[in-house]
Amino acid sequence: MSCLILHKSPIILLVGAGPTSSSVIQAAAMHVVTVVAADGGFQSAQAAGLDVALVVGDMDSQVGMPKSQTFAKIDDRDTTDFEKCLRVCAADIFLGVGFLGGRLDHQLAAFSALLKEPKPVVLIDEHQLVFVVPTQFHLELEAGAPVGFYPMLPVHVNLQGVQWPLNDAEMSPLGQIATSNKSTGELLTLKVDGPGLLAILPVRYLGAVLEVLRG
Repeated sequence: MSCLILHKSPIILLVGAGPTSSSVIQAAAMHVVTVVAADGGFQSAQAAGLDVALVVGDMDSQVGMPKSQTFAKIDDRDTTDFEKCLRVCAADIFLGVGFLGGRLDHQLAAFSALLKEPKPVVLIDEHQLVFVVPTQFHLELEAGAPVGFYPMLPVHVNLQGVQWPLNDAEMSPLGQIATSNKSTGELLTLKVDGPGLLAILPVRYLGAVLEVLRG
């Protein structure tokens, strides 16, 4: 279904209403051009001192939003506020904070949204970052850095540069997974036959991950 794009920017920070801190939001904002809030995430973005270009959602969490603030009220009960943001914003890459942790059902919904969004989306909290692995991905990591990979859908994967590599492995939620792995210090190399594999890496690699995903 086509939709009206309300905001366009090379890289957009989406701020959700989930558990986070002003320091995490401010650190994420250093990598972006524009900030968009998912409903109640506006209060978190405002507390972090950020200028919010657009607030998107059903607005059921808004209290005292300035009259001058641009917003898009979308009364669609079949999608989350996170998905609404992705629907009305266009970017080369999205960075999200305030979507991990807290209620497990909200976090699972965020992971589902990652699979449905064709553009790269990286979600972060204070310790980790999560994204859907593209068909080919390479990244320099320090030896011993913790890494994890979880298949949300069945995928075939080649994974090198880790303590427990995989060669043309068939991965699925009911079969092979690759959590609790570690980098060997060699180049992390991934090949996947389609979208469906989540990567979980330390948040200190955010800048490098964004650079690789942007191509």
